[in-house]
Amino acid sequence: MTPQIAKKASVAKLFAKVTTTSCVVMGLLIGCNDTGTLIKESNSQKLGGTWEFKKQNGVKTGTAIFETQNDVNGNIYILSDDLPLGKTAIAGTFKVNSSKTPQQLDITFDDLTTQTIYEINSDGQLKIANSVPNQPRPRALDSQPQQLTKISDSTAMASDIKILRSPDLIATSALIREAESKSSIRAIMRSQQQIFQEQGQFSQDINQLKSGLSLNSEFYNYKITILGDLVQHSAIPVKDGLKAYTGIVYAITGSEANPKATKLLLCESNIPAKQIPPAPQNQDEGYKCPSAYTSINP
Repeated sequence: MTPQIAKKASVAKLFAKVTTTSCVVMGLLIGCNDTGTLIKESNSQKLGGTWEFKKQNGVKTGTAIFETQNDVNGNIYILSDDLPLGKTAIAGTFKVNSSKTPQQLDITFDDLTTQTIYEINSDGQLKIANSVPNQPRPRALDSQPQQLTKISDSTAMASDIKILRSPDLIATSALIREAESKSSIRAIMRSQQQIFQEQGQFSQDINQLKSGLSLNSEFYNYKITILGDLVQHSAIPVKDGLKAYTGIVYAITGSEANPKATKLLLCESNIPAKQIPPAPQNQDEGYKCPSAYTSINP
């Protein structure tokens, strides 16, 4: 893969990972009806507007604006909290196929397309299952699809938001690669939490944890280390100019309802670093980031 294609691939995968990951819950799909017209009228038009990516605890991680040009396609703008360029939006296009069940949604940045499926449930929540750019479309929603909540029908953006299109994205490739790495670590940490809930122990098997993610990168290596009551997941830069990341999952004293409770800690190196992140520092209640690392939203 050439550097330029790799950069554009990172941009496309941003949408697929702004927070990351069975059958579709058919009862929530208006698409359970056999009439394609009903699907189109009730779902495609609902995409237009402003949506927020949120984690299960309600913390916002980004914003997507679907600017519909007609019933089936339009422009999409991704405003990610992981791109610290001030008020910035990544611009692309989207196309809907409402005649399929699950419904299909293609997200395109430059010449790379991410093929997804989606549903809008009875509460108006948008759920999306993603694929890697230029790879086959998923057949069913994952157990942990991306979830977006509509906050407005408006598609207008503030005048002070800088829109990044393909030529601009090359200049911001380091930030994009770092955002991709953070998203991967977050997804691995969530998988680790689920495994601990089910098995009562942490896993060091990256294949068990990566949840379909493609972690073979020319920019980052990934390492998992179990240290007693915690497990450390690290993203280590391969190339210069990139920050390192380490995500900690550790067991805490649970309740009767949830005896296998865990906490998360995500840390970013203060400056670009190619060294393996140190272990976290123990404190009275839990852990804190290693020296020269800063805690960020897990």
